[in-house]
Amino acid sequence: MSPIDPDLALADQLLGDTLHRPVPRARRIAGLYAALYLEEPLLHQWAGLAAFVARHIHLAMDSAEGLFEGFMARGNIDIYQATMPAFLRLRQGRPPPVGPFAPAMHLLARADSRALDDPASAEALAAQALEQLSVVEQRDIVAPAYRELGPIAAHLLAPLMRVRLGWDTAGPVYDFDGTDARDPAQRLQWARSEILPAWQRLRSHQGELLRSDLDRLRRWAGVRLEELPGRGGI
Repeated sequence: MSPIDPDLALADQLLGDTLHRPVPRARRIAGLYAALYLEEPLLHQWAGLAAFVARHIHLAMDSAEGLFEGFMARGNIDIYQATMPAFLRLRQGRPPPVGPFAPAMHLLARADSRALDDPASAEALAAQALEQLSVVEQRDIVAPAYRELGPIAAHLLAPLMRVRLGWDTAGPVYDFDGTDARDPAQRLQWARSEILPAWQRLRSHQGELLRSDLDRLRRWAGVRLEELPGRGGI
């Protein structure tokens, strides 16, 4: 029997009684991602962006009457269990685990060390890390679930693939415009050409609005900042 990864165990513990309940779990995950961003916006940009995606997943599963619920639930928990342990280690100042996330986490550690004296360099490093995390997410984590979709299922899924960068209907929406949702290269092209640039514009020009929206998302999910480990919580 493989030893239990304590960081993964802690990540699962943060999910509480939603661990085995996919729809409320997606809501909880969105709130935890939002809390990470609110705690440290420079280093947790991936989590801030992922909070909006996880909220969309929750809403889609909650209203789709079972359509793609299994697929969405699998991707949602697979991403969380892959990323949250790495972010927990980053928060504690520990080296990242060996694996595909290590390069991005090293970039974030460098960004943290430069944030005070060279904020422009820190932002550039954090942006590189965000793109690298997005690549690993699409190339390594969710790719197996996408590969299991047939062509008809992939066609029906495409209209559900969207990102709203904001809390309400005023937030801009970015729809997947590729021809095959199963192709990681197309999903990454969507991220690189639309989502990531839009995220950076939002951070640069509407940072306070972004924080406000993510704080509202956190409260909607019922997550308190003090629940994050090392902040008086678990």
